[in-house]
Amino acid sequence: MKINLKNYFLTILFLVVFLLSCTFSSSAVEQNPKILEIYHWWTSGSEKAAMDALVGEYLAKYPDVTVLESPVAGGGGLEMRQVMHTLMLAGEAPDSFQSYPFGLIPYWQADMLVAIDEVWTTEVREAVPDVLEDMCKMPDGHYYAVPCGVQQAGVFFYNTKVFKENGLSKPTTWDDFWNICETLKAKGIDPIALGDKNAWPLTYIFRTLTASEGIKYYEDFINGKVTSESHPQLVDSLEKLVKMGQYFNSDHAALTWDEAMGRVVKGEAGLSIMGDCGAGEFIVAGKEYPDDFGAFYAPGAADIFGISLDVFGLPKGAKHPEQAMNWFKTIMTKEAQSAFAGPKGFIPARTDSVM
Repeated sequence: MKINLKNYFLTILFLVVFLLSCTFSSSAVEQNPKILEIYHWWTSGSEKAAMDALVGEYLAKYPDVTVLESPVAGGGGLEMRQVMHTLMLAGEAPDSFQSYPFGLIPYWQADMLVAIDEVWTTEVREAVPDVLEDMCKMPDGHYYAVPCGVQQAGVFFYNTKVFKENGLSKPTTWDDFWNICETLKAKGIDPIALGDKNAWPLTYIFRTLTASEGIKYYEDFINGKVTSESHPQLVDSLEKLVKMGQYFNSDHAALTWDEAMGRVVKGEAGLSIMGDCGAGEFIVAGKEYPDDFGAFYAPGAADIFGISLDVFGLPKGAKHPEQAMNWFKTIMTKEAQSAFAGPKGFIPARTDSVM
């Protein structure tokens, strides 16, 4: 077979140039100090809008920095926590990553986090409630996290139009709530939109039902003090969960939490149970409270505020620690807190920020 030497050498030359360009590009990313690499799990419509706003605040202060985001889908961060665990053990941690405060504890225990005390200035500490500040500390008294915002767990979001058209109003008792479900079901409308493809939204509902049994029982339960499977309040909350099951959409196992909330936004379902972030899905869809959507707490849980706090931390070995520190300082400005909270449906961690 006769080989066309000209084409052969051109092909080899092309491959060499391509491989060199990839090498230089990768090397540039490694060496360029003006980079911020962050991992998070915010991928829904409202979450992306909120993260874009937060990154926008950072870039307004540091326009010469390239922000490399690595969002890992999977509500609640289950999948991302597995990714981070692998990266941390391999010594390939990013500059910062999203977590819950308790999610940072194993890394602190393994000496894999860097304290960020310099971010928590007097001005910041005075603006953040003590309970949130304490959640960002470890037992050694140092700060290892900054909060993006706060949300209340266990909020029932409903479509105002669906409720009005069916003569429904916010329930004050469980009998009222079951009546809402029966009324909507009789009309062929899914009473409760659930998306538990990632499992955690169902446990979120159980957490809400547990809180509705009262603050003492709730604290006993989460602290492992409820040890009898026949405990009356445990049985009651489980029975409520089973009863709720008959009002879920039949395809709940195929949906994510935001897809389920989207059905409520569109008026295809009556309500959905989520944290404050549920409001964000209405907000990014152009809906307004209370004309388009409303909210209420589980009967018996109206006076309980279950804090859910999202934070960012700094792993040891981060390639761009200076950019990471600037990222934390930006997050803790009242402007960034407000920019993030709006589309996310969160409450700012700073009391002087506005939504």
